[in-house]
Amino acid sequence: MEPQRNPAVVIIAAMPGEIAPLVRSWAALATVDGVAGYQHPSNTIFAFHAGMGARHATRAFARAQQVCEVRAVFSVGWVGGLVESAHAGNVLRADAVRDLATGEVFRCTPSEWASHGTLLTARQVAAREHKLELATRYPDARMVDMEAATLARLAAAHNLPFRCVKAVSDALIDNLPDLNPFVREDGTFAQASFALHVALRPRHWSDVARFGKQAKLAAANLCDSLAGELGIEKPR
Repeated sequence: MEPQRNPAVVIIAAMPGEIAPLVRSWAALATVDGVAGYQHPSNTIFAFHAGMGARHATRAFARAQQVCEVRAVFSVGWVGGLVESAHAGNVLRADAVRDLATGEVFRCTPSEWASHGTLLTARQVAAREHKLELATRYPDARMVDMEAATLARLAAAHNLPFRCVKAVSDALIDNLPDLNPFVREDGTFAQASFALHVALRPRHWSDVARFGKQAKLAAANLCDSLAGELGIEKPR
């Protein structure tokens, strides 16, 4: 049974782990076209995830429009840090989003919460070498993701307030194996294949183990921060 189309704030992530602490006690919606959704008990906040990349962020936004009257959009999730001060676990709020594919720059809606510079949206997961290159080319940038620019464009097209709240899962100095071969066509991550790949390469063991801990910390901090900004109970 679908909820009534009440005006609501919409939170859109890429991966379930990014918002798992926040939505643990929320009502789950039917998964449609690969988009999973959750409804806060107040019926004024919804959260969705549909996978990594622009196409899947677009599907998540379309699903949100089906179940509620969208009145604001939050792009949330994990990001790679582009400055040394962006430590793993830090929560960062963008004041602008730059689409690296088109050059477009979208301004985020101001709030009482401090902002931390520009977020870059790339088409692929940014490995260490790519992050270092981006940090040099865009000195005002603090982080990089794969979805925010698409959501910013959709919000602008519908004249909706847009905010971007992210948490650093991998810092500038972190040296992970290339994750892109394990991103499936549907935007999900091939965890089992990646685990096998890493298991055969001991040089990656410590880096990947640290990344797993950092991603968990980043999700916890992100969800705590989102709850505070939205004025709802913090995850337990």
